[in-house]
Amino acid sequence: MAIEEREAFDLALVATALVLVVGSSIDASNPVSVVGSVVGAVTSVDPIAYLVVVGVGGVLFTAYAMLYLPAQTRH
Repeated sequence: MAIEEREAFDLALVATALVLVVGSSIDASNPVSVVGSVVGAVTSVDPIAYLVVVGVGGVLFTAYAMLYLPAQTRH
């Protein structure tokens, strides 16, 4: 990835994070209930789903580390 593309990607991530943080604080009339509902939603997910998501993430990270990164060091 070129430096300009990486900078654009980083700026997009920062902008998305800011929108999520500021948007949730503006829309929430009662922040405690919003945090409680988020925590409730996360804790209500089946542990098998967490294992599947972490497993898929591990496979993708391993593929990235084994296939993409060595190709970048050759350039």
